[in-house]
Amino acid sequence: MPTLALVALVLFFLPRSWTGGLISLVQILVPFQDGAIAGANLLSGDGHGRSSSVSPRAYQSLLDEKHALENRVASLALVLNDLEQEVSLLQGTRLWGGTDSRLGARGRLMPAKVVGEDVLPWRSSRWVNAGSLQGVRAGAAVTTNHIEIVGHDANAHQSGLAVLLGETLVGIVGPQVGTHTSRVILLSDVSVERKVRIGHVTPEQLQIVDGYFWLKGRGGTHMEVSNVDRRLVREGGIKIGDFVLSDPTDPMLPAAMVIGKVKSIRDDRANPLLNILTIESSVNQKTLRRVFVYSPFTPSLERTSSSE
Repeated sequence: MPTLALVALVLFFLPRSWTGGLISLVQILVPFQDGAIAGANLLSGDGHGRSSSVSPRAYQSLLDEKHALENRVASLALVLNDLEQEVSLLQGTRLWGGTDSRLGARGRLMPAKVVGEDVLPWRSSRWVNAGSLQGVRAGAAVTTNHIEIVGHDANAHQSGLAVLLGETLVGIVGPQVGTHTSRVILLSDVSVERKVRIGHVTPEQLQIVDGYFWLKGRGGTHMEVSNVDRRLVREGGIKIGDFVLSDPTDPMLPAAMVIGKVKSIRDDRANPLLNILTIESSVNQKTLRRVFVYSPFTPSLERTSSSE
């Protein structure tokens, strides 16, 4: 520090014609100084980043809520889009509950914990601690479990739909269903092929691309949508960041759910007229610890209504 002060003092008394060239050097250093100050403010909580007064757990909770709201908007917008386009797709809302029950009101969400991975490294699956004794069936949809269900009142099933649409569809219960555990096949598994829709949110609405696409698991955490008309990408119909949603007429779900987003787009080497989309799940599969298993029917309610 004394050395820098001495240099500054000497430069102060030098003629301007000698030190004018140093201005260019200062202009180069200013952006780096600004970045350093912004970084220091972020770490200290003085900037626009996360305040140091917010705990990491509270901050993560806010992020989960943000993602849930994004998923819910996309899911409900797709349902509304389909209902407006074709009345026959009303069946996609799953009117299972009679005249007063709609959108899967008779379904239920069964919380479960991930207790292990598949022993075979080339398969993308997880074992959960819920089985046939809890009502788990093969083919049941499995979602993330970030938003807790609060309360067990009469409206629990209706409020469960809002929770469901705020989560991310991550897999399907496979044929291995035991009394206390089940194997969940993740959507990234190489055996998975599912019909999906693609759309992006605008300030006015969710714009859905015409037609259906096929999502294929590529192992590990990788998913792809192939055979995409290159003109859709070139004309802006499909973009990086677009939502990928499940089939709204899937009989195992009350409505479309978010699967992930388009991460990248590349040319199909086998066909120059097509593109391949790389899909990134909205959840990190490696840190997946809690899930919901969705059951479209509730046997306990069946028995209650029949006894009455």
